[in-house]
Amino acid sequence: MRRKRHSDDEIYARMQLLMQEKKLFLHKDLTRDEMAREVMTNRTYISRALQGRGLNFAQFVNSFRAQYAIELMLSEDHRDLPPADIAELSGFSHVATMNRYIKKSAGTTACAMREKVFGP
Repeated sequence: MRRKRHSDDEIYARMQLLMQEKKLFLHKDLTRDEMAREVMTNRTYISRALQGRGLNFAQFVNSFRAQYAIELMLSEDHRDLPPADIAELSGFSHVATMNRYIKKSAGTTACAMREKVFGP
């Protein structure tokens, strides 16, 4: 018996839910294959669900990492952590990648956000 094929919207929604609930983005080496196993589909359907939204897998994952990094940076508990530590805690391999995605999602740099909240 063949399994019912899920729509791109259903696959994307399940991917988002997994990222939020399981925080899969914290795994630095997260792959499409791993995501496909979690979503119970295959990597082709993962790619197609993302392409329909103008994203590739790295962009999708890094957008969650950037939001998490922003949360960490703006939390009182992590206010003194250097950017390299924030990047690592957020699943990024490189600070430059984290900074690029934060600027893209928030429209400002991480340092500028921190200064606005905590002062210079």
